[in-house]
Amino acid sequence: MTLMIDEFLIHHSSFIILHSAMRRWIFKSVVLILALAVFLGGLIIVGQVALEHIRQRDRYTVAFADIDCEPPPGLTRAAFLDEVQYITDLPGTLNLLEEDLGRRLAIGFARHPWVEKVEEVELLPTREVKLHLVIRRPVLAVRLGKELRAVDGRGVLLPTTAATDGLPVYQGKARHPAGPAGTRWGDSAVEAQARSLQKE
Repeated sequence: MTLMIDEFLIHHSSFIILHSAMRRWIFKSVVLILALAVFLGGLIIVGQVALEHIRQRDRYTVAFADIDCEPPPGLTRAAFLDEVQYITDLPGTLNLLEEDLGRRLAIGFARHPWVEKVEEVELLPTREVKLHLVIRRPVLAVRLGKELRAVDGRGVLLPTTAATDGLPVYQGKARHPAGPAGTRWGDSAVEAQARSLQKE
């Protein structure tokens, strides 16, 4: 009788242990499944938020190539914008919410040798960027080696694309330009004649 009781207790204890182990396994499995569900749900939410952020960001961006401005003579708007972007660090895509975007654009465009002044930068809510530029006007042709180079009314050397047809030609022997296009020629006589032509 005692032996039967002992066997019963052993079997009963084994059943309890097995039942307890199974409950722990089920509990861990449920916790794992719930954790996985929360993780996957979090990923979906983060993905949706990121997608909405991208959509919102795209609403306030414009391509540099879409900037509206009047190009210098002899250049298309696309070619002019390519040159501006080449000589500056301006990105291919502009963020209209960037705090100092207008100032950066004004500084960048002012570095182009054709640009005398940036009068205004308009950042419009219609995802448009407009620049109002004062373009240098050739007034005098100066012989430089075998070619003629144009200067504006302040004696600033213009790019090689500036036409010299029909311009008065400086008759003296000019010194070599002191700097690249966009800077003053550096010859006082050349600059004086250019200023006199600007006033006409």
